[in-house]
Amino acid sequence: MIPLVSRSTRLPRHVARLQWLRRPLLARQAFTTSVVRQHDPRDDSEKVNLSTPKSTLDLKDGINKLDQDTQFRQTSKEKCKTSRLAALKKRNRGLDTGKVEGKSTEDTRRYILGQPADKPIRARFAPSPTGYLHLGSLRTALFNNLVAKASEGGEFILRIEDTDQASTPGSSDISKNRLVPDAEERIFKDLEWAGLSWAEGPDKGGPYGPYRQSERLDTYKDHVKTLVDNGSAYRCFCKSSVLEAQKRALHEAGKSTAYPGTCRSIPRSESDQRAAAGEAHVVRLDSGRFGTPKFKDAIYGPFQKKEPEEDFVLMKTDGYPTYHLANVVDDHLMKITHVIRGEEWLISTPKHLALYEAFGWQPPTFAHLGLLVSNDGSKLSKRNDSVNLSTYIDQNIFPMALQAWLANLGASFKKGVCAPRFLEDVAEALTFKFTRGGIKLNPQKLDFFQHEYRNLLFRIPLLEHTPREQVLIRDNLLKPLVSKVHAITASSEISAGEYTPIHPRGTSIPWPAPLTRVPALLSSEASQQAYAFKVLVQETARYASAADIARLLPYFFWRPPPSIYRAALAAEPVRRDLFNLVHEAVHASPDAWELALDRLLERVPSGQAPDLHTILRLVAIGSSDAVGKTSRVLFSVLGQDEWRFRTDLVRSLLDELELGGQDIRQKWLDEATALTPEAKDTAVTE
Repeated sequence: MIPLVSRSTRLPRHVARLQWLRRPLLARQAFTTSVVRQHDPRDDSEKVNLSTPKSTLDLKDGINKLDQDTQFRQTSKEKCKTSRLAALKKRNRGLDTGKVEGKSTEDTRRYILGQPADKPIRARFAPSPTGYLHLGSLRTALFNNLVAKASEGGEFILRIEDTDQASTPGSSDISKNRLVPDAEERIFKDLEWAGLSWAEGPDKGGPYGPYRQSERLDTYKDHVKTLVDNGSAYRCFCKSSVLEAQKRALHEAGKSTAYPGTCRSIPRSESDQRAAAGEAHVVRLDSGRFGTPKFKDAIYGPFQKKEPEEDFVLMKTDGYPTYHLANVVDDHLMKITHVIRGEEWLISTPKHLALYEAFGWQPPTFAHLGLLVSNDGSKLSKRNDSVNLSTYIDQNIFPMALQAWLANLGASFKKGVCAPRFLEDVAEALTFKFTRGGIKLNPQKLDFFQHEYRNLLFRIPLLEHTPREQVLIRDNLLKPLVSKVHAITASSEISAGEYTPIHPRGTSIPWPAPLTRVPALLSSEASQQAYAFKVLVQETARYASAADIARLLPYFFWRPPPSIYRAALAAEPVRRDLFNLVHEAVHASPDAWELALDRLLERVPSGQAPDLHTILRLVAIGSSDAVGKTSRVLFSVLGQDEWRFRTDLVRSLLDELELGGQDIRQKWLDEATALTPEAKDTAVTE
């Protein structure tokens, strides 16, 4: 909108428009905004002088104000990126008001499954010890743990659901227990390996225990009696054989096989008498009283079944509760606010809602996670190695890498977050926006997180690692690497047939057997691991396994064989003057070792530095053509004693070459040719 021009000015329309456009942007915006919202001209804060040809707000002032506004928005955006955990710490210290300048509290509030993060969430993981943890169950435990961590004052609970019997509802026979003897112990161990901790559980106790369902049978019986007394449930005395016959007949007739409610009409007095007489029975919920409950799942949205539930069993003949009853009773009594589980339980949730209504309880928030599936979309079998948690433990996968990977299966991290070091970092990084439906495994992403976490560990000084991180580094990296070096060494000493020659990158000749380890790998176990850590600190970005590092960086673990040195010296002449400088540098005082390379470089003209580094690579690796680490890394890792040994060996070979002349050179060249894979293949063929 262009303001009207005073008649006294007598200016053409285009001149008026030009004057309007020359006015600062803020002035034009203020005028337009004030007209739209019908501002009060008596309000000094909204007055803008537009009547004079030359505004009091010149262009420079307008640009400055725009710059200030842009800077303000950027500052606000940066404040919004501040770690939530850091903000909470500040607030606890009285340094933060909880508000972000320029935005309302509602705009900056974080939500987790529809609930503000400043409200506590009590979540639980309730495995059944009928088997061991697999990838899917660990992922469920992880998300329950993360949701609790991400909420202010949240708690994660562990409950063991060990009431799973194999008896048939309606039967008076108690079948064999399905529980696996060591499963509960393995569950604890695997969760601890994964880095998950819980505030309450069978091993820790808590205000709402006991936390094993087998120790809560009286509680379930009391609650079943409550439902029978208020008419929400009834006893069913049908024999299992009769029920099976009814199901077969209904199925053959093309009708629903749901329980027909045969015992629903039995008078309460008769039911009490038959139960008191010891007649076997189950207890069923009168589902017809509750219709078809509907609810809004935090992930899948509104959900309601078309048909009402059958009168499902609450208490079996053996006195044990079914999953549905025990689950609802425990979640309520333990004050669980969010039930987070696999989507296979989505279809059962209306049953649980009916129970909540029968008891007169407020149901928790339900969130059902999409299931992990294979690449072709089919359900993953527990026999599949990619599902078994032991597979990842045996592969020395870091628990935090596995957790970050699982958290990204069906969810995602915020943009720009760093690789997580702790579980709190994962909770902070997650958007808590979940994918519906089947979620395909992505092994490449696990490799990425394994790589990133390993690099993260080696960017942190050794003394700053937590005790858990020190154990992980030792067990997942150092021990496997040292063991691999010893295994390769042993294979090279047994026979040529057992040994697969190592082949440094960039070289044409593999190292022949036997191999000689560096002295650092012949000392105590602690010293060997300390040396392996020194190597890994320098080499974290390229290789995935201990075998890769050992075979592609052999010069850190074994001394180059003399035959490798002879081949290199015979193939290309070495500047003796530069080599002598190297020899002097490594044989200098040990006190000056840290500065040995710098002083060596100072003695060599800058134009000859490439020749010097070629000689250093020859001495350290055994070949001037090898692709290896920088000279500084080679000096740092190998150390002065090893450099002295290798320079002495090269010096003696140079002396031998100078004395022998062309004859010895040709002899060494012939030996080198015989070491090449092509020559060996030819010899085998002949």
